Parts: sequence; structure tokens; C-alpha cells
Amino acid sequence: MAFNVLSALTFLLGGLIAYTLSFNFDISFLVPFAAGNFIYIGATDLVPEVNKHTGLKNNLIHFAAFLGGILVILTTRNMMA
Repeated sequence: MAFNVLSALTFLLGGLIAYTLSFNFDISFLVPFAAGNFIYIGATDLVPEVNKHTGLKNNLIHFAAFLGGILVILTTRNMMA
């Protein structure tokens, strides 16, 4: 349990270091890196769940949800530009 708490606290340490460095350096490259990490974490949780269902209807629903997510991302990106 102690190791789990220590490993969980590393995000706080990293956040504080990045915040401190942001006053002296451009750390904008960390944003896509962090986004990629969250996508990876989400995908590792979702992919096993998607693979549990084998019916064509369920696969089409999952694929439609995936495409919907991509469309939301692209729409948001185009609105911000």
C-alpha cells in the first residue's frame, strides 16, 4: 500500500516541477504528451471491454461511438483554430 501511495504522489511532484519550470521555459510540448498518456490509459481500459462483446450489432455500436468521438475532437479543434 505504501508503494502505491508513493507512486501515486509522483504526479504531484511532476506537476509541481512542470509548474515551476513553466515560468522559465516553454513547456507547451508537454500538453500533447499528457494527452497521449490519457488516451493510452483510456484505451487500455476500453479495449478489453470492447473485445468481450462479439456480436455484429455491438461492434457497430462501438465503432459508431469511436467515430463520434473523433468527430467531436475534430469539430472542437476546428472551432479553436
